This record gives sequence, C-alpha cells and structure tokens, in this order.
Amino acid sequence: MYFFSLDLYAPALPMVKQLFQTSYSQVQWTITLFTLGFWSSQLIFGALISRYDKRTILLITSTGFSGLSLAALSVNNIDILYCYRFAQGVCCAAMYVIGFATVRELSAEHRLKTLMPLSSLGFTLMSALSPIIGGLLVSYFEWYQVFSAMFAFGIILLLSTYFIFPRPADTDEASRQKTLIKTPLIKEALLNYQSMLANPTFTVSSFISISAVVAMVIFYQIASFILVDEAGISSLNFGTLCFGLILVSVFARLYYLKFLRASNPIRGLFTWSGITLASTLMAFISSYLQGAAFLVFFTLSYAVFIFALSVVHCYALVFAFTKASKSQAGYSAAIYGTLTSAYILLGAAISAEYEPSIHYLVLLMLTMAGICLTGTAYIYFKTLMIKPRPEAN
Repeated sequence: MYFFSLDLYAPALPMVKQLFQTSYSQVQWTITLFTLGFWSSQLIFGALISRYDKRTILLITSTGFSGLSLAALSVNNIDILYCYRFAQGVCCAAMYVIGFATVRELSAEHRLKTLMPLSSLGFTLMSALSPIIGGLLVSYFEWYQVFSAMFAFGIILLLSTYFIFPRPADTDEASRQKTLIKTPLIKEALLNYQSMLANPTFTVSSFISISAVVAMVIFYQIASFILVDEAGISSLNFGTLCFGLILVSVFARLYYLKFLRASNPIRGLFTWSGITLASTLMAFISSYLQGAAFLVFFTLSYAVFIFALSVVHCYALVFAFTKASKSQAGYSAAIYGTLTSAYILLGAAISAEYEPSIHYLVLLMLTMAGICLTGTAYIYFKTLMIKPRPEAN
C-alpha cells in the first residue's frame, strides 16, 4: 500500500502546486512527510507484530488508512494535507512490515529465492497500475480523487484481512502470552534489533536491494515536474510512461526468476550493478539532446537502468532475508522497511531543496549505481574473502 499511495499521488503533484499556489518545495513536503510517517513507525510495528496479533494490527491500520483517505477528499489547506499524509504513512508502515514478515515466516529458506522475488513482484504489479490510475483520475476528474482510489483500496485490504488473513493458532497465542509476562516489549525489541544490526551483511544487502525501489520513486517525484511542466507532457501520458517503466521492472523480476535464480549472487550483483552504471552514462549523454530525441533516448536509458537495478534488487533481497531467521521475521522486515523509507526520505528531502533538473536526476542515478557496486564489493569481502582463522594448537 505504501508504494501504491506514493505512485498514485505522483501525477497530481503539479496540480497540488497550482491549487495551493505554493512552491515546488512545499508540495514536495507532502511526499516527504508521508515517507517520514512510514519511516518513523517501522521499528515500532516490527516490535508490535512480533509480540501481538498481526491480523488485529492490520485491521486497525487499514481502517485508519481508509478513514484518512476519505478525509483528504475535502482538504482545503496544505498544512492539513501534510497531517493526513503523515498519518497515512504510519498506517502503510504496518502493512509493509506485516507483508514481508508473513512471507518470511511461512517460507522455508530454500524457497526464498522464489518467494521473496515473487512478493516483490506483487508490490511492483500494484505499483504498475498506480501512476496510470493517478494520471486518469487527474486528467478526467479533480486531482483529489486520487484519495478516492486510496480509500477504495484501503477498504479492499480491510475486507481481505478480515476474511482471508490467517488467525493466530492457539499455540502461537499461548507462546505470545508467555513472552508478554517474561520480557518487557522495549527490552525484547532492542535485543532483537541489536542482533539483526550486528550482521552487517544483512544491512548492506538490504540497502542494495532498496535501490531499485527508490529509483522508481525518485523518478516519479522529479520527472513529473521535468516532463509535465517543462516538456509539456500531459499527466495521462506521464502516468503511461511510469506504467511502462514499472512493466520493465516487472519483466526484470520475471527474468531473474526464470534464468538467474540459481546463479551465483555475488557475480550477478557485480554484473548487473555495472550495467546500471553504463545506463547512467547513457542518460547523461541524453541530457544534451533536445525535443523528441531527448525524450526517447533518456527513456530508453532509464528503462535499462531500471531493468538492471531490478535484477540487482532480486539478488540482494534474497541474500538479505536468508540472513534472517523466522523468529526475527518482524524485526528484519522492520529494518528493511526503515532503510527503504530512510533512503526515500533522504532523496525527497534533498529534492525539496533544489529545483528538479535532468542533471540532478542523473546524479541520483549515479549515486544508486555506486551504492550497488560498493555494497557488493563489501559483501564479497565479508562472505568470500575472509577465511576463518585456524584454531590455536
């Protein structure tokens, strides 16, 4: 729901700016605060779902998300919109953590190479529809109807949770009650987070995996102003372009599942990270073109970038969650989500301070490609180069 809410809203950004007669940076804060709400509550929900019933938490947060979306339909002040977007981000945090934690808990380790990319594919398919739906709503209705779509999907999630999401078994509930008595929540959370963060390979591989997700989010935030405001592309056409790029990401995940799943992950990370760097160079060259030539060449460059980065995402996602045990599924999902939102939050905060430009977007692409390459080198050193010391005689 997090990326759906983010991607659906992106085509409306220029209209929000026009309606409230405000600056680009002020409009950007509706993205930043949404991400801040998501980021600030990840670790809290990671601890809560490890202690309490996931189904109950999901019912509460999906109800809250639906109510906030309905309230946002009548917003007439950008400060109130800030509050709604922050609270929506908090609700989305619970949905995100519960989704990843449930997949990890229900999966044997040898099946993660299939199930984790498939879960990522599900998130991507949802995101694939979001920008084009947002573009249609903005083109044919008022911009705030994007919140009507959020309300509808919130209700669908609420009903699905109530009727489909598994209830906790009696044995799980009994074990949870024993834990409640023995260990304070904060102490238990701190011990588990400390244990997860003590494994830097998990943290670094998670950070690499997140880069593909962030690349799409940054494109929506920045390119909507570059292409809609400056190049004169309609909101609907921009939504269609975003839809096409997400389809590229979908095909990349399918390509990984079909051909690369059993390959060496370190070699794959190095190869595809190198391709992201090459496509960044192509995007930089395209910035010196004009008109249709710029649009075509830049779009192709960014499509290659997204394809390669999505393959990197699959390799790193599997690598990260194989380092997390089922008992720590909630905590590992929370750390992964926190890193995701921190990455997006940093990009959004920086974006709010600068006017969007193609060179700025290329610089961010270069940064993400560099993170993938250096992170892979770190994992290679940690996992393959360091040999265990022989025991002393």
